[in-house]
Amino acid sequence: MKVGLCGFGSMGSGHVQLLQKHEGVKLVSVADVRPDRREKVAAEFGVKTWESGEAMIAAGGLDVVFICVPTYLHAPLAIQAMEAGCHVFCEKPMALNPSLCADMIAAANRTGKTLMIGQVLRFWPEYVFLKNTIDSGEYGKLLALSMTRVGNVSTGWDNWYLDESRGGMQIFDRHVHDCDAVLWMLGTPKAVYAYGATRDPRTNGGIFHSFTEYRYSDDLVVSAEGSADTPPGFPFTACYRAVFEKGLIEFNSRQKPTLQVFAGGAPLTPELPDPIGALTTGMNISTAGPYYNEEAYFFDCLRKGIKPQVVTPEAAMETIRVVRAEIESCRARKAIALA
Repeated sequence: MKVGLCGFGSMGSGHVQLLQKHEGVKLVSVADVRPDRREKVAAEFGVKTWESGEAMIAAGGLDVVFICVPTYLHAPLAIQAMEAGCHVFCEKPMALNPSLCADMIAAANRTGKTLMIGQVLRFWPEYVFLKNTIDSGEYGKLLALSMTRVGNVSTGWDNWYLDESRGGMQIFDRHVHDCDAVLWMLGTPKAVYAYGATRDPRTNGGIFHSFTEYRYSDDLVVSAEGSADTPPGFPFTACYRAVFEKGLIEFNSRQKPTLQVFAGGAPLTPELPDPIGALTTGMNISTAGPYYNEEAYFFDCLRKGIKPQVVTPEAAMETIRVVRAEIESCRARKAIALA
C-alpha cells in the first residue's frame, strides 16, 4: 500500500517513523507547508515532498492518505483523498463540528473508501484494561471515574492551536481524548456540565483549563479535567481513577508502574503489552506502542476489506458532538442535555 502523509509536525513525524515498521506498507510522499520540514523528511526518509496536501493528493498514485494537519483542514483533505480513491486515516479531532464530520462520513459512504479517526486511547493498554474491566464486571459495578489530561500549552505551526477557528481550543483538542474514552466505555451521557477558564479565543487558546461532569445516573460519578496551562518543566500527565464496588484501578502516566489495581491487600500490577520503543517527535508521550497498534489495526482492516469497529467514524463524530456541548456548557454556565 502506497501512503502519502499530510503534515510533518509532531504527530506526523511520529506516524512517519511508525509507518516504516509495517510490512506491505510504503510511505512514498509527505506534504508540509514548511520548507525546513520538507527538507528534513526528504533527507531522513527519502520520500517525495509536496508544499500542500491538496497537490499531493491531486497528483495521484496513492492508496492511503494519513492526515496529520491542523484540525480545520481535516474535513476538506479527507474528502478530497477519498474522492481521489484513497483510504484515509485522520488524526483526531475528527473535524471542527458534527456537520463537517457528517460530510466526511458521506464521502466515505459515497466512495466506498475506509475512514478511520485516530482516537488512540481505544488502543492504549491502560485504557483498554479499564474498558475490559468495566465490561466484565470483575470488580462489580463502576461507581466513580475521574480522568485527567494536563500539560503545557501547544502552539503549532502559525500558532494554530491558539486559534479556536482552526484548532478548537485545548478542551477540543487535548481533552477530546478523555471525552472519547468516556463515551467508548460508558456510552453517551444524558447531559454534560462543564466550566473552564478562558483567554482570547483567537490568539491565546480560548478555554485553556476545564472540568466536565458527565451525567449518567445518581449512582455513577464521572468527571474529567483538561488543561494546556502548566508551567514549563511540568511533565505532561494523563491519569484516571476508577472506583468499583469491589476494587479500584488507578493509572498515572508519570508513575512506575503506570497501572495498579487495589482490591484488598497489596496492590496488583497487571501485565500490559510492551511498547515498541521511543519516539523522537516532540509529542508529549514517550512510547509508540498505542500509535503503532492503531496503525496496524487500520491496515489490517484494509487488507481484510472490513470497516474499523474499534473506532467508527460515527463514534468519532459523537465525540465531537459531546465536546461541542461541553464548550456550550462552559459558555452558558449551565448543563447541556444530550438525549
